[in-house]
Parts: sequence; structure tokens; C-alpha cells
Amino acid sequence: MITESMLEPLLGHARLPVMDVTTAHLVMQKHRHCLTTNCPIRHQAKIRLVQAKRMVPADWPHM
Repeated sequence: MITESMLEPLLGHARLPVMDVTTAHLVMQKHRHCLTTNCPIRHQAKIRLVQAKRMVPADWPHM
């Protein structure tokens, strides 16, 4: 179970040293109003989810 104190680093916009897929999902939810181009942690989360094949960006062809 993830507690609020565990989420503290996710509420800022700085990149994390390491990000797993679960953390990436939480970041995408917590930073849903941020632009990926302006929010380093959201950008990091998006890249992690794409690498894990959990997300296909809208600007990529769906094949």
C-alpha cells in the first residue's frame, strides 16, 4: 500500500533517480494537468511507460 508520505517526491516536478512502472502510473495521475513538455517528472513517467509498452503516445503510429 502506498501512503501519502511515500507520494511526497511525486508531487514535485523534478525527475526521480529511478522510476518503475507503478510509480510512472502514479506520476501520470498526479500530474495529469501538467504538460509533458514542461514537467520533467511527467516526461520521465511517459518515457518509462512507453519503454514498458504500457503506453503508446498519440503522436506515434499505431501498428
